[in-house]
Amino acid sequence: MKAKFIKQVIFCLSIVYLFFASNSCLVDDEFKERTPEQEQKEITELLSKLEQEGYNINTTDLGIYYIILEEGDGPFPQKGDTCFLEYTGFFYDGTKFDSSHNYSESGIWKFVFDEVKLIKGFEDGIKLMNKGTMIKMIIPSKLAYGAYGYKQIDSYTTLIYVAKMHDLKLTVR
Repeated sequence: MKAKFIKQVIFCLSIVYLFFASNSCLVDDEFKERTPEQEQKEITELLSKLEQEGYNINTTDLGIYYIILEEGDGPFPQKGDTCFLEYTGFFYDGTKFDSSHNYSESGIWKFVFDEVKLIKGFEDGIKLMNKGTMIKMIIPSKLAYGAYGYKQIDSYTTLIYVAKMHDLKLTVR
């Protein structure tokens, strides 16, 4: 009886070991070691491609690259204003990693500007958007998740957002 129990325990421990060993291998296979040099090469290639396609690329003082796809009008967001923003985030290879459609049925994210914690580059780009503006932002990792990455975002990964400011409600000034 005791030998049978020991065999069952060893069997169960073997299953647990195999489970953890196989999952740890999957994690290692999915991890991509990226470098700042690799990121810079991708940014250079992307900007060159966009320029060849005829886009006028601007840069903010903070260091994001952006293209105004549609001009808006009116004031720009300031602290306390309510933004109604639709956006989609992409990696360099075109893979979508985030979208406002994931969070609301309408696809429009309503938030109070400068009260929601955003990555520096995304916040910098939103400052350029008045009502009706559609923009493409290219955000280097130093203004996003840097050397450490975040969830499915690897280290030294440039983020690309296409965003539209559907509405902007101003606070009393």
